[in-house]
Amino acid sequence: MLRFGIVSELGTGEWLGYCRVSFDEVKMVSFWLPILSGSTKTSKSWNSIEVGSQIACLMDKECEQGVALSAIWSDKDKPPDFANDKTVGIQFADGAKLYYDFDAKKGFLEAPETSLKAVIKEADIEASDKVKLKCETLELTGDLKVTGDATITGDVSVTGGIDATNNIKSKMAVEGLSVKATLGAGTTLSTHMHPTAATGPPSPPTPGT
Repeated sequence: MLRFGIVSELGTGEWLGYCRVSFDEVKMVSFWLPILSGSTKTSKSWNSIEVGSQIACLMDKECEQGVALSAIWSDKDKPPDFANDKTVGIQFADGAKLYYDFDAKKGFLEAPETSLKAVIKEADIEASDKVKLKCETLELTGDLKVTGDATITGDVSVTGGIDATNNIKSKMAVEGLSVKATLGAGTTLSTHMHPTAATGPPSPPTPGT
């Protein structure tokens, strides 16, 4: 028998995954009813309901045994603001939203106050156009390998050496405690200096260079 009621209590411990339902029409509260789930064996689907939700139940004639089928919408509990006939998703109790609009072909995760942690072995992200990341600070731990050109707007600080197999170009000065560039057969730019342009033999190198 199909009955509608209000969730009065959620189970914990050995009764986790069960709820008790108040049926006003017969003025009684059920025993622990299992909450319907998509999968409960090795693959497990979990999405609990909340106390106070209106719910549909399939019960025996005496309302002693049954199953809690699903929460239902009501004048009090309305669908989320992203809901329409072109979207699929979930809104969490703290306001975070995860949904997909298959008409616009866009997925959305709206959780400005939420932290996201993923622990995986490997990730492979392939975008036909581009990937945008916008944040105050982006931290990467581990080796970084870039195949292709890189354009950086802003300052770059490096702790460690830089190895280049091609030319390093700069439109401004290159500064440092020691800047060396090898020219020809072992000539070093930082020590091969001529302070005057006089004719004849080159003048002595500038002291300290």
